[in-house]
Amino acid sequence: MMRPPRPLEVVIAVAFATVVGAVVGRARRPVPIEPAPGTAVVADAAPAVADVAPAVADAGTADASFAGYTVDDDHEPEPPAGTTTDVETLLSVVPMARRDEASLAIARRWLGYGSNHANQGNPEISTHAISREQCKEGLRGVVLQTTLDREICGGPWEVPIHTGDPRKAAACIDVFEYPNRPCVIPFVFSHPIAARQLCELQGKRLCSQEEWNAACEADPNGGPPRKYAYGDELDLSVCHTGKQKSPRCDVDRALFKTCSSDTVPSGSYPRCRSRLGVFDQHGNVAEAMTRLEKGVNYVQLKGSAFFYDGEMYADHCRFDPRWHVDPVSESWHTNYHLGFRCCRTVTPGDAQNP
Repeated sequence: MMRPPRPLEVVIAVAFATVVGAVVGRARRPVPIEPAPGTAVVADAAPAVADVAPAVADAGTADASFAGYTVDDDHEPEPPAGTTTDVETLLSVVPMARRDEASLAIARRWLGYGSNHANQGNPEISTHAISREQCKEGLRGVVLQTTLDREICGGPWEVPIHTGDPRKAAACIDVFEYPNRPCVIPFVFSHPIAARQLCELQGKRLCSQEEWNAACEADPNGGPPRKYAYGDELDLSVCHTGKQKSPRCDVDRALFKTCSSDTVPSGSYPRCRSRLGVFDQHGNVAEAMTRLEKGVNYVQLKGSAFFYDGEMYADHCRFDPRWHVDPVSESWHTNYHLGFRCCRTVTPGDAQNP
């Protein structure tokens, strides 16, 4: 029979095993290779593009500290201060799927000075009560798009239109009025033909009236619809409404020269937001969209502008005006307070397993 080990022998054996384990572990650990002098060091697995949307929206695998995209995640070129009609300046803030020469040529065609080209209004007479900096401060820390929104929609500042399950959405809508960037002054003087072309440069289209209505009234938790995007009672203080219209505005004879586009940067009123997350569907600028009737796609203008006083008409989500009804391909109507926003068709469930 073997005798049991003495305490001193146990201590010696444990110490010996610890030393051997450390040596073996060091031998198995990869030895870092120092780069040769003058060699650039590339971060391991760094994305090739800085603005890459997270592919995972599942809360169990996504970074728990990242709640979603905020105004500070807008890394596009800084927009011009105030109003501009300069084509190249406007082009810098126009969102496009590609910036090849053919796409740039199309965009230039529909941008610039004049009543038939999308711009931000007459810079000589237009005023803006809220600055870009003030707008950004008001949105600081507010999640404007979740990782799931971006996964489903495929682009920044879009949200799926749904009443309970975003993965069942058939379309996404821009969070902001065109050019769909937080705290950028929206475009006006955009007749629907120009608006359609600018949306198509992003792989989008003009929203339909039904999509716009749903984005305004729908409850993402499946509850009842709202009368207004922000609630069921009219409140002109919630959005950029109730402001003074220029008394010298002559829409019939001197539209561009006398009618000021006194807009504010999109998102300047944080409470003017639908439950799906869409801003400024009341006030700021009215919006062009489409309505399909008997196989013809017509223009539908709706939503109020900055001078809406609560009495001109019923500016609720389902207000159905019949203003300037023309087929989209023939619609050249434009105005100093008329803008638009884009929508994107998505396939329900196609983002289930990216």
